Amino acid sequence: MYELMQHLLAFKYACKINHWSTDEYSKHLLFDRLTEDIDTWVDAIAETYFMATDNKKVFKSDILNPKFVNRDLVKSCEIIISHLEELQNDGETNEGLNSLLSAIEEGFLNKLALAKLT
Repeated sequence: MYELMQHLLAFKYACKINHWSTDEYSKHLLFDRLTEDIDTWVDAIAETYFMATDNKKVFKSDILNPKFVNRDLVKSCEIIISHLEELQNDGETNEGLNSLLSAIEEGFLNKLALAKLT
């Protein structure tokens, strides 16, 4: 679950790098749109999975893992969707967490469609 949080934060960071690097206003706005909901999802995972079980020690300053930052946003979306599917199918998550992961996956399927426009 921590790795999923790292991927989500890395995706947001890659979107911001692309946002700051483009000269096209439409892409500038698109990159901003791709970052929507990321903070909400990361916070929900932190609270639902880690804080609820009093496992706050996992949060370290290196949560933004540079090896996960990929400016190819289509590839990043595909990696995150795959990771979400693995987590939902591993049988170790409860119904509430699976619902959250499913909502994030749905959001990333939409982000994947948007990322293909970049």
